[in-house]
Amino acid sequence: MEIIGDYHTHTDNSDGKNTVEDVIRAGAEQGLREIAITDHGHGKWWGGLKPQKYSMVKALMEKSAKEHNLKAYFGIEANITGTNGQIDVTEDARADLDMLLCGIHRFVWPTNFRSLFSFFIPNWFWAVLLRFTPKGRREKNTEVMKHAIANNNVDIWTHPNRYFKLNVVEVAKVCAERGTLIELNAKRLSFRPIDFERMAAVGAKFIICSDAHRAGRVGSVDKVFDFLKLCDYNEDDIINLKGTFRRGKPNQIQSIEEANTNDLHRKNKKRNPRTKKSKK
Repeated sequence: MEIIGDYHTHTDNSDGKNTVEDVIRAGAEQGLREIAITDHGHGKWWGGLKPQKYSMVKALMEKSAKEHNLKAYFGIEANITGTNGQIDVTEDARADLDMLLCGIHRFVWPTNFRSLFSFFIPNWFWAVLLRFTPKGRREKNTEVMKHAIANNNVDIWTHPNRYFKLNVVEVAKVCAERGTLIELNAKRLSFRPIDFERMAAVGAKFIICSDAHRAGRVGSVDKVFDFLKLCDYNEDDIINLKGTFRRGKPNQIQSIEEANTNDLHRKNKKRNPRTKKSKK
């Protein structure tokens, strides 16, 4: 098994160790057909990419991708900053991106004091200090992640359940509705094979990524393949095993399309009623 593209990599423009050129060269050497440069958003305490530098990174990426005959995408891994699913990428900045990744991170500037005291501090207390997250806290984290995906046109949900624990299956339902892909992260998979199977069962689609912070890790996803050996799955549910990048088809849009089609059929029947022959 091998992947066609790697869509989660970091450079020295955030907390990565190598340049944009190094990362793209590594992708070409790994035989990838596509790669995404996805540095952290500027909401991290350190190492985030500010919107003012988007154009510079994108220019370097496009130049290097052309040299190595590789298709490249410019993206950001956004940080959740608030309890209503706020992120550190504005709607205007989103227009400059080829893709938007989003995940929960710990070292982030909160949107407001409410988010600091109701989201970040409680999670630090439970997950970091006590290394245990009670059910109520998981439910609140789940709602925050659901809001982030529903409100921000997210392409990929990164490293699910890694830092602040939540209900991955409930979030997967929103991903399926929106067409958001769920990452199988090669650095660390923080859910069980049964969780993966349940997420697939609700219609979610997946994408395998390295989350590389060093050029030498680009395209290295053996841990994911070892994990998949423990799972019952359909290869068609994992986007980059067989094809290039695409979002999943949103179930919500499909339902709307079906409802509109059914409504159209009903209107046509009213316009063209069948006439019954009178009995003699």
